[in-house]
Amino acid sequence: MSSNFIFELLCIDPDDISDQRGFIHAISYSNDVWNGKSPIITKDKNGNDFIKGESGLTVTVINVDTSKILTDLVEAAFVLRVESPMFEPLEPFRQRLLRHLSEKLRFAHLRVLQDDISSEIANQLYPKINAVENLLRRYLIKFFFQRVGMSWWEVTATPKMIEKVKARQRNRSNQFSYFINSDIEFADFDDLGLLIYKQSTGFNEPEKVLERLTNIETLEELQELKGNLEGNYTKYFKTFFRDKNFERLWKEMSKIRNKVAHQATFFHAELRKGIELSSELTSIIKEAESHIDEIVLSLKEKQAIHQAAAEVVREEQEEAAVQQAHDINNRSGHPSVVEGESSPLPPTPQEKEAAGEYRVKLTGPKIIGKIKLEHKTNTYRDTAPPGYRVITAEEIMEELHEALHLNFTTYVGLKWFVTQYLANKGYAIGTTYSLVNILIEQTHIELYDYESPEGYMIKAVRLPVGK
Repeated sequence: MSSNFIFELLCIDPDDISDQRGFIHAISYSNDVWNGKSPIITKDKNGNDFIKGESGLTVTVINVDTSKILTDLVEAAFVLRVESPMFEPLEPFRQRLLRHLSEKLRFAHLRVLQDDISSEIANQLYPKINAVENLLRRYLIKFFFQRVGMSWWEVTATPKMIEKVKARQRNRSNQFSYFINSDIEFADFDDLGLLIYKQSTGFNEPEKVLERLTNIETLEELQELKGNLEGNYTKYFKTFFRDKNFERLWKEMSKIRNKVAHQATFFHAELRKGIELSSELTSIIKEAESHIDEIVLSLKEKQAIHQAAAEVVREEQEEAAVQQAHDINNRSGHPSVVEGESSPLPPTPQEKEAAGEYRVKLTGPKIIGKIKLEHKTNTYRDTAPPGYRVITAEEIMEELHEALHLNFTTYVGLKWFVTQYLANKGYAIGTTYSLVNILIEQTHIELYDYESPEGYMIKAVRLPVGK
């Protein structure tokens, strides 16, 4: 078995080449392919011509039988095989050879059959990418647990992230999933980076600051913006991530990672770039982790962070609404609206139901369409696509009042209230959690310990007396 590096191509329909010998000579004569050095044409043990270049590099050509092709008339096709005992000569040779085949010999089609150079580069890059990815996961778990709590994933991840992760957990369960919280392990590489980018709350981006300045009408609003710009949270992410170009570096690494995942062609410059990115990102993440304990958040910072998260959810809500309208049109047979044409008829209730517009997530009896509020009212409320509604403080207070008067419980658990009661009505879990915590800090809601009949303590919420 050969230990050489191999680069193998299927070359189809050149302009003026009809046989193996002519192809070999057309390659050997090119100064560009061989960097001005003349290779040697010799014969193998079967009498076939092949090229010997420097450093043990060889080029062989095999004719491909095209007489039995069903759909096309192909006059000539060849398998071109380049072998080298060393990585360095073959890596740049590939591109010079491809340029010659395409531009000079004018092959109609060129396909890669084997590329050991790209495989070698990908094999060197993957452990470094994997190490950086796991390092950021570690950082995110530690940071958000210490600053948000055990439900940090539901609070911090966007609805789209949560939906993707739940789908993967269902399809790719493993033994570890029975023992650990495996949410972030199933998150995309890009989404891990997004969990960092959005923590800037928009205050570190000059265009965002200018946008907010143009909307300021009072001195109080100006002071609030100044406080957000100078806050510990914003300073932390600005100092340890934004000022070090983390977003740009992470996105560059993401492009390389996607190529590794899809077994694409690699060049030596990408190997160097990947190693540099790995080193820079590792340094950034480790330094940020060493300063986690220094952050103390003010109430205004928590409110600013909540607003930034709410903006992300609203953007996803708009995307979901556009996609939902598109799906309804496709399922109902109505064409999409084209500029200059009248809008299609609105979907019928049956079409809405078929398109999933009325989906809700309720335990117990299956309910489709609408959620009935409990015995305090006889009205019904339409539900948005699950997880995309941003709740307001007033709505939380109203919903908590309703929940406290349910006839099947004597208390309202915080987790149940957010992840089931409100989530079933379409409210985004993350932004709901963060706003509830702000209302608790503002004493608009009381958080207390409740001992369940089974004897364990539950974090429960209620309205203060007089509210």
